Amino acid sequence: MSVVSSAAAEGFIQRLPKEIRFYLVHGLDEGLAHERVKAIIRSRIGDDTDPMRLVRLEGDAVARDPGALADEAYAISMFGGERAIWIDAQGRDLMPALEPLFARPLTDCTIVVKAGQLKKGTGLRAAFEASAARASIECYPDDSSTLESLIDAEARAAGLTIAPDARAALAHMVGADRRTTRGEIAKLMLYARGRSEITAEDVEAIVADAAPSNLDQVVDDALLGDLPAVEASLSRFFHEGGDADYLMIRLVARLTLLHRLRVEMDQGRPFEAACQALFVKLPMSARRALAKQAERWTTDSLAERLPAIRQASARVRTDTQLADVLATRALWTLAARRRGARR
Repeated sequence: MSVVSSAAAEGFIQRLPKEIRFYLVHGLDEGLAHERVKAIIRSRIGDDTDPMRLVRLEGDAVARDPGALADEAYAISMFGGERAIWIDAQGRDLMPALEPLFARPLTDCTIVVKAGQLKKGTGLRAAFEASAARASIECYPDDSSTLESLIDAEARAAGLTIAPDARAALAHMVGADRRTTRGEIAKLMLYARGRSEITAEDVEAIVADAAPSNLDQVVDDALLGDLPAVEASLSRFFHEGGDADYLMIRLVARLTLLHRLRVEMDQGRPFEAACQALFVKLPMSARRALAKQAERWTTDSLAERLPAIRQASARVRTDTQLADVLATRALWTLAARRRGARR
């Protein structure tokens, strides 16, 4: 099978295997999925948007008339050359249309299906992950390292540099959706045009907080030990389609940051000075929450909990069937253990 993780997707798309004609691009980050679908199609047919070479279909249309997809896929191009079909799944059952194509190889046409979050082992994802002749490409929200690399690349392209604290602040504010992230970065580059460096003040002035606030609320509630609030915010997070893996990534990142802050504070630095030393630049509401958490946890208690939370995060990533349950258990346990931290 060809299962491509979100982290490995960029390299995979740059070197697309010629023998693979079917691609499923799926995940929580709709903007990133859109970007990767375009990259796959560009790799196959270039930037050509001629409707004779690139056909876009909606999931509704494909589900209503499954046979039409085969007619389109096996049609001979009037002018020769590669063709591509882009299907937006829209949650529809596309298997009646795709299964006949899986059984009969395509020679000059590539089919790319874009979908939202899909559970492992079910439906489209199971079908695409069952054969080496197909590829399933995950699209999860960018982690801090990927975000900072993206920010640096966009700044260089605009002929700018970005201060470390500005980069850290921007990475905190964006990341839930690649399209939104690029939009916020583009606004910032336009705002800073004519200068050599982007500062933290620029970020505060122009970038909207595009991060998912309900996700941060879950993390804040758990780290403050507010069990009723954890129950409410977790329920809202999952009801709105929140991803357990992304939640655990955010939790590990927050605990790691808190531990580093506590180390600085144990050396005699007040909270604000510790933030400056670590280039932590956050919106005021996020800074207030972080300050409360730093007051209520000790360096030792954070060091004790971090390995368990990292282990829980790894389990959430690998056990997709129980991911929500495992994440919920980890958040509840963390909130309960907060009582043992310094108040």
